[in-house]
Amino acid sequence: MLFGNEEPGVEQPVYQLEDFVVSAGPVARSVDDFASPFSSLGSEEIEENSGSSIGELLEGQPGVSSTSFGGSASRPVIRGFDGVRVRILDSGIEALDVSSISVDHAVATEPLLLERIEILRGPSTLLYGSSAIGGVVNMIGREIPRSPVSKAGEVEGGFKSSYDSASSGETTRGYIKAGGENWSMSVTGLTRDNDDYEIPGHAELNPHEGEEANGILENSFVETDSYSIGNTWFFNEGSYFGLSYSNYNSLYGVAGHAHEEEEEEEEEAPTIVDLERKRYDAELVLVEPLDWIKAARVRFGSTDYMHVESEGEHATRYDNEGWELRGEIAHDSFASFDQGVVGIQFADSDFSAIGEEAFTPGSNTQNQAIFISEHIHNGDLHWEFGARVENQTVDPDDQAVVPAGQATAGQARNLGSYSDNALSLGVSAIWNFAENQSLTLSLQRSQRHPTSTELYSLGAHIATDQYEFGDPNLGLETAHGIDLRHDYSAGNWSTTVTAFYTTFNDYINSRNLGTQTTITNDEVDSPHFGESVDYDNYQFEAVDALFYGFEAEANYIAYKSAGSTVTVGLLADYVRATNEDDNTNLPRITPMRIGGKLRIENGPWTVGALLRQNFKQSKNAEFESETASFTELQFDLSHSIELEGGELTLFAQGRNLLDEDIRRHTSFIKDKAPLPGKSVNVGLSYKF
Repeated sequence: MLFGNEEPGVEQPVYQLEDFVVSAGPVARSVDDFASPFSSLGSEEIEENSGSSIGELLEGQPGVSSTSFGGSASRPVIRGFDGVRVRILDSGIEALDVSSISVDHAVATEPLLLERIEILRGPSTLLYGSSAIGGVVNMIGREIPRSPVSKAGEVEGGFKSSYDSASSGETTRGYIKAGGENWSMSVTGLTRDNDDYEIPGHAELNPHEGEEANGILENSFVETDSYSIGNTWFFNEGSYFGLSYSNYNSLYGVAGHAHEEEEEEEEEAPTIVDLERKRYDAELVLVEPLDWIKAARVRFGSTDYMHVESEGEHATRYDNEGWELRGEIAHDSFASFDQGVVGIQFADSDFSAIGEEAFTPGSNTQNQAIFISEHIHNGDLHWEFGARVENQTVDPDDQAVVPAGQATAGQARNLGSYSDNALSLGVSAIWNFAENQSLTLSLQRSQRHPTSTELYSLGAHIATDQYEFGDPNLGLETAHGIDLRHDYSAGNWSTTVTAFYTTFNDYINSRNLGTQTTITNDEVDSPHFGESVDYDNYQFEAVDALFYGFEAEANYIAYKSAGSTVTVGLLADYVRATNEDDNTNLPRITPMRIGGKLRIENGPWTVGALLRQNFKQSKNAEFESETASFTELQFDLSHSIELEGGELTLFAQGRNLLDEDIRRHTSFIKDKAPLPGKSVNVGLSYKF
């Protein structure tokens, strides 16, 4: 199975290793053949998670945290990197939403409808973008069927319904695939309705004296509807051409932005996001079209994205219309290389922000890239090489005007265009020095282009309480990194330990200046005329920076019989990040985390538990508050029942069972929006 984002069957065992298959690249490869740190979540692991955002879904992975921005908007944070330094892909190409621009913008993909999620780091990330210094998260959906149904004329699918106690939330989702010998059609759908969720005490970290806690995080509700339809034609034993259309709608509150006025003692209008994304995808795969080509793939995606942020009578509309075209060829042995991939990538997006609270001007971003990944197997050594050359041009609106109501309102700014070439290189070596052990060394030099927000922003960012100042003179950000990993697998034990060290030249940092900008409402007809709001000033700047840390995971099969397995595990991760220009700490860095896990499988029963300690983060940036330690306890229980034609599963999931006040240091709103308190998610699923 050269391409394809579904697990190969028994007739295709060559790339299969304990049901884990790497398919983020153009050729499916065994996990053992991956030089860089790699992890994945299959459909069953996604089923076991009730998270409504991709960030919360991945938060338990070693080295992965999340931005935790309320009930819906949460992106992954990998090794302390977030935003554009972690590329979010939709089956290999850009998701094309605006979640990387701001933490309050949700990733416009429904995680519970995914077939698999893969996390890549190291030289392999150069296949997907030079900005992916932190890593790549590849979300593999069911929109395009990539394999025929098991038997022509049959129907395959699944259904799941659940209830969450913390938010009184109800979620229902389903998918179905039908077809014949040479075609398949798939339909997916989901609806979610979560109220404001319960918290252990006060929302504010430092509430007013005498203020009573209501135990609810105001404005943390989420309402989502999503569906897709796709069709694929299969030909020539493995080749296929597929088309799909998907629609994603979400209405959610921006937590931490529903408070009372001190004088009038009445609730202000909460900040609400109304999001809609329409996406069209096409994919062509040719298996062995020529003798020296193992496979070729062309992937195209077009997205029409829009969301409106409203706060009472104020509203700001964000639009992003874009497309991406990607072509790849996987070749057989050539010169000294055993196998490899070469490809091209083109992308174009038009972004606009219209309204009084638009803090960044509209712009057009164009990207063109060529990339290569090559492998050499030489006995106990396996070499992997990667390179990417990427040109990016950002053209802002000819004249950007500071919105009314803000400081320097009406001021026109003539902004120059950005254009540059980025060169990224990577090399890894796997040394299988013993039968059950290996050492992997990875070296990487990555360059990242600045974003339009980093270049041109000037205005109040309401959701994060920031007044942001961009710098049109920013240039390429360059990182030099080294990873060292040890893998061991023998008998009942398997362990992985990775240490990383990355230095940056011209790391683009948003710095708190320690001053404020006051914005006064000057609309005469507004009920809030004359009221003022203070925003902390943040300046985008280029500094030298250093990131280092480790990730470790160990699993031990404590007991195994014909019908039962008991597995225990340990996991830990740590990140340290500093501004080397002035020897200060960088903001929102994940603290040390240590945990243990347990999984028991006994016939139709499965039991899982995770206990993890998140340590206090006291190594803070200037004007950044300390984050207290907390302990997470999770519990999962499921029972499967075999029925004629399918399998029914009843499940219960407990989260934050210690009812801790959980505030992640990676969150912009940690001081006024904790995560949910003790909750139980119960439901059933049926697969056929």
